[in-house]
Amino acid sequence: MLGHTSEVKGMRPVIFAISIALVLSACSTSKPEKVSQNSQPKVIKPTPSCSKEEFSGGSNWIKGQLKAFSDDNPAKAYSYASEGFRKRTNIDMFTVIIVGQYSMLLNIKNYQILSCDKSEGRFLFKGKLEDKDGNKYTMQYMLSLIDNKWGVDGAQVSEKLDRIDY
Repeated sequence: MLGHTSEVKGMRPVIFAISIALVLSACSTSKPEKVSQNSQPKVIKPTPSCSKEEFSGGSNWIKGQLKAFSDDNPAKAYSYASEGFRKRTNIDMFTVIIVGQYSMLLNIKNYQILSCDKSEGRFLFKGKLEDKDGNKYTMQYMLSLIDNKWGVDGAQVSEKLDRIDY
């Protein structure tokens, strides 16, 4: 546990990156495949398996977590994790993963949620993001909706794209 406020502020980027990495690693054990720009949907909408309300609710939940990362607020970003994820992963582990493997989430310039697929009570949201260094990525978020409360169960940011169109 960190003791001084100045130490905490200095560790925030590290904590965020670790946090994202934990969330992201929860969904993936294999190396992500590179995705070409042409494979991304051009229309932002739910698939037939997600309602407009589910697409909107889950998208807003993801956007909230991404904003918490950009606001340098690891505790708030962690609060978007599902109860099940929080039982398996404490905030310190979450932060280590984000900082270590998913630092681009701490440096987001643009992002877009593209689609939602629902299967057996789980929601897979796909999107793309660009960091402030101009690097472009595809992303996937696995969410659950339990008792009308969204939760991030895991996420994955895949390899960089050559380009991204917004």
